[in-house]
Amino acid sequence: MKYPLLSSLAATLLAITATTPAAAQAVRVASWNLGWHVSTAELPAWLAQCGKSYQKSASDGVWRVVPEGTAGATVGWFIKESRSQLEGVDLSKMPPCGVYEGADRTKLAVTPGAWAERNRQIAQVLEKDVRADVIAFQEVSGVAAVREALGAASDRFNVCSFEPRFKVQRLAFAWRKELGAGECRTEDAMTLPTVADKDQVRPGLVLTLKTGDKRTSFMTVHLKSSCVSPLDGRGRLDQDRTNERFTDPCPVLQQQVAPIEAAVEKLAAGADQFIVLGDFNRNLWHEANELEGAKAVRSDGSTDLAKPLPAGVKTQSLYKEVFDGEPANTRASLVSLECKLDAKLAGLCERSKTEALKRDEMAPLGDASGLGCRNAIGLDHFVVAEKLKAKVSGAQKVGIGALGQSAVALAGKTDPVLGASDHCPIVMSVDLR
Repeated sequence: MKYPLLSSLAATLLAITATTPAAAQAVRVASWNLGWHVSTAELPAWLAQCGKSYQKSASDGVWRVVPEGTAGATVGWFIKESRSQLEGVDLSKMPPCGVYEGADRTKLAVTPGAWAERNRQIAQVLEKDVRADVIAFQEVSGVAAVREALGAASDRFNVCSFEPRFKVQRLAFAWRKELGAGECRTEDAMTLPTVADKDQVRPGLVLTLKTGDKRTSFMTVHLKSSCVSPLDGRGRLDQDRTNERFTDPCPVLQQQVAPIEAAVEKLAAGADQFIVLGDFNRNLWHEANELEGAKAVRSDGSTDLAKPLPAGVKTQSLYKEVFDGEPANTRASLVSLECKLDAKLAGLCERSKTEALKRDEMAPLGDASGLGCRNAIGLDHFVVAEKLKAKVSGAQKVGIGALGQSAVALAGKTDPVLGASDHCPIVMSVDLR
């Protein structure tokens, strides 16, 4: 028996549901710096080089390869010296040897088994906790490394990167196949191609997708490191503390400002809406809130950042300079990320937007009972086109807990435990219609 009234009601409800934001199933967008993540095929060369014995040269400070058993020699994995230079360890092609260490700073030797388990853990976080439709990765060596990190879900995603170009700390996107083929390109000017090869930094990577009748462009970045905030006493973007013993990274980040702004203008011109995401290596909240040393002002005293930045003039604020609202289609908003933790720890996340928290204050955020990642706050961000601001929901940092911790081999095991990353993923939902 047919019930016309019920059939009509069902059809009406279906039509209403199909036009509501809930039914649109807003796209989940994520970003995650995987920390020197390379493919399994690249492991042998790295393991072989770091498994050699080294001795530090008194003449130039470089650790030179010496025969195994040489008195005073140290295996590459276990060299404790910060920023050590090891003969044959080319950081443009492979990770440093001392990248993993336990809670007591004990250095760990990577093994194939430990690497496979780390891949499994990353895939677990992506599948169960991140659950994203579009994922921007930083510090990955290329497509193969990303596919291994996606695990069993890999076949459900398209992936793009740019290997073998540039250095091994590359960028990549993975997006669900139902979102379409997509278009990927790099923003090469962000590498600062006019400086020496060894000093060049990372490009931007752009993915453009057609969502309904809208073109949405995503640009992931991984900017120059160690110029985080003027509040920490080091990260004033408009200063240069370089001396005979120290090279200040802030002038490099300063040089990236103009090409980033040009890339954003290109991004906005080529799509209906845009999202810039990734590891900015900069606390953009300190700039958005115009804290001391991070104000919307230039070294010539001018405050109209919508005007082109003159040659030789420095800005205090990357965020306000790049997203200056000129042209109008580049207007954008920094997305606030929630830390879903207890009140005390969540309060630390909020305080980090207006304060420079000391290392011991931040430590609980990196613990397994907190977010679980050492670089828990202040570096990873979403910036969305102004027209998308009201369409963002559920923006948060995803805790990785104990999976972020590295440790020596457990009793009865031969492989150490390698943390998934020193960064936590960030995720948001956004209606792109």
